[in-house]
Amino acid sequence: MKNLLGIVSITIVLSSCNATDRTPFRKMTEEELIAYNSNIPLEHNVFCFEDVRTGSFIKKKRCMTLRDIIDNVEANSNWIGTLNYDSTPERSFR
Repeated sequence: MKNLLGIVSITIVLSSCNATDRTPFRKMTEEELIAYNSNIPLEHNVFCFEDVRTGSFIKKKRCMTLRDIIDNVEANSNWIGTLNYDSTPERSFR
């Protein structure tokens, strides 16, 4: 039982170390983001923007890499294309 408690404690400590590796881009100033982006490849550049959700006036700052933005746009356009042009009976709206 004592060994199990020790293993669980070590696992928790190591997990918390991994969680702190992420850079808090949302808290960076514009100058800090520019400095960060100047040292990495273009597809890993981070862009932050304020996202206003429908039905809410609360703005949320979101930060994504250029690669993530491109992937999201492609996924959304594929999903919209499937909704518009898929002619299977399960997806047709009447």
